[in-house]
Amino acid sequence: MTLTQDKLDELEIIQSIYPDKIAVDNHDLVNCQDCASDPEKMPILRFNITFDQVHIAVTLPSAYPKSAPAEFRITWCSMTSKDESEFNALVKQVISANEGECVVHIIMTEAIEFLSGLETDNQQTIISNENVEECISLYSRVWYYAHHIYSREKRTNMLQWSKELCLDGFILPGKPGIICVEGIISNCKEFNSRVRAMNWQLLKLQHEEPSLSSDDLKFKDFKELIFDVHGRANNHQDLGQFRTFLANLNMENVFQILFNI
Repeated sequence: MTLTQDKLDELEIIQSIYPDKIAVDNHDLVNCQDCASDPEKMPILRFNITFDQVHIAVTLPSAYPKSAPAEFRITWCSMTSKDESEFNALVKQVISANEGECVVHIIMTEAIEFLSGLETDNQQTIISNENVEECISLYSRVWYYAHHIYSREKRTNMLQWSKELCLDGFILPGKPGIICVEGIISNCKEFNSRVRAMNWQLLKLQHEEPSLSSDDLKFKDFKELIFDVHGRANNHQDLGQFRTFLANLNMENVFQILFNI
């Protein structure tokens, strides 16, 4: 059995345990399925598991499980840096005790127990107004204006990052191009650092909504928007349709901000 097939088998187990809570990177999945019988090819596999406001991003590196450990990133409103350190220590302990073995399902079981303990502790703690405000303002929404977005590599990277970071929103490719991401504030900041590191003719952070609650979130996934195209090179999307799209979300005011109307 190849390492790639090991990844697929473990993914199948996780999907059977958490069928409604897992989101798999389709690009990675197709690569793994295509390479399952070839021991020379070892693509990575990424997926996210979400329990209410808890997001766990899992990465299975090329050499997993034989010689590279699974990677886990957890985000949750109620977690402190101390909690996160304890979780990371727990992950390392499980990996060390099961070296060379598939461990994601074991770590998920341990993670649920660990998070349940944190939730119980939180319920027994009197939360100050400052802490309440911090949790309510957990999310942000960021809007970018680009001179153009044509590159397939950039678009693929942003789609993959959104899944890895549990962000929702959209890309409007073409000229001009628009990017919108919403999600946990720290993940939006990470996305910002990555997207700005790419080479752009022009990319501006045009608008930011920094203090949102979960009730303020507008999107359910991250995708590319495609409207009618025009122009000599068919590279201009119909901005009237884009404006209608925003209006249907009660966000038409953002259109004016994006285009300085």
